[in-house]
Amino acid sequence: MEGHEISRARRNPVYLDQSPISFPNRLYIIIRTVFIETANYARQEGSISIDDVVKFLTNSSLLRPQENVHRPQAARLLVFAFLGWQTMLYAPSFGTCPPQQLALGDVLDGYTGQAYTVRKQDQASTRHRLPDFLLRFGVMLPGENTCFTEDREERQAFENLVIVNPQEFNASLLQSVARVRIQWVDVLAPHLEYDQATNTLFLFRYSSFCAANLPSSEEKDLKGVIHSCACRDGSLECWASRSDVTRFLHEVVLSYRLLFGQTQAARQLFRSMAPFAGTPVEGHDPLLPMLCGGKSFDCSALAQDRELYRLSRDFPILRSRIAVLHQHLSSMKPRGWRELWRDRRDTAQWYTFWAVMVIGGCGIVLTLVQVGLQAAQLARS
Repeated sequence: MEGHEISRARRNPVYLDQSPISFPNRLYIIIRTVFIETANYARQEGSISIDDVVKFLTNSSLLRPQENVHRPQAARLLVFAFLGWQTMLYAPSFGTCPPQQLALGDVLDGYTGQAYTVRKQDQASTRHRLPDFLLRFGVMLPGENTCFTEDREERQAFENLVIVNPQEFNASLLQSVARVRIQWVDVLAPHLEYDQATNTLFLFRYSSFCAANLPSSEEKDLKGVIHSCACRDGSLECWASRSDVTRFLHEVVLSYRLLFGQTQAARQLFRSMAPFAGTPVEGHDPLLPMLCGGKSFDCSALAQDRELYRLSRDFPILRSRIAVLHQHLSSMKPRGWRELWRDRRDTAQWYTFWAVMVIGGCGIVLTLVQVGLQAAQLARS
């Protein structure tokens, strides 16, 4: 069936104009075929560029970008969009920049951080291989044990934080003590990035995408399109290798257990959320509630719970983002009795405080009762 569609698409190639996103419904099969062939080419080839993909689709008679100056630009925009959707590293933006540029969608409400430093670049850079091209936007796929912040306290936290306890670092504490607002997003690259200006934590909501792109034990060489964005020769120190990409996908899945799954309060918090608000039911990810809302998760190949997580071992790629969050949470003090009750980051201190409060409170009550009785006796005499 797929071969028939490809043959049919080659007989009816896509003629691109200035508006490549306004395709008539009759071209659905052709566009679907171009989408599939883009993914197949990206998975099978070595280091590729967007221009390489456009050339492949043109030579395969799937695209015919004519001599009109705008049509090659439209072809690059189409491939740029397809790769964004296939890797979920970024959301392409349409109509927000001149035709000679490519732009990312503003999915983080204006925030720029590690993953997205800039949102636009010239199409001339599409001749570069994918990791070099994407790096011009930001570090969407970081390598292991890299810290990009220039803040002295955050760098110290990155260097000094060794172990994380889910009972002392989880989404419930981040929300109740640090007042962090969680925003679920459709893009993978900024997962666990924290916007200090708005006190917002961005979390990727399609955990099944990570699971689907992890090679199984039987098919170790099977890679997703996202692996085609890896740096193969080690020339980009801050960018992920292919093994780092696999490690990154594992860590994203495991981070849901750390933030939500291993503490009751965090699981209850997740159940009160609506991570897929505004999306149709068929767009909901069934794996996310299992990871975040279940007390146990019976799939060690995806995520294995630990009582203590060693960042250099369990989160070497997300380590810097966890360190920033942990440092922010550690700097916050509970406000009010309710937050004092919920704040169990230091269990020994928590029990000591409430023991003193209970015993001291009982002592005060008994003293007041004794004073009251003495006052009553004096009044009678």
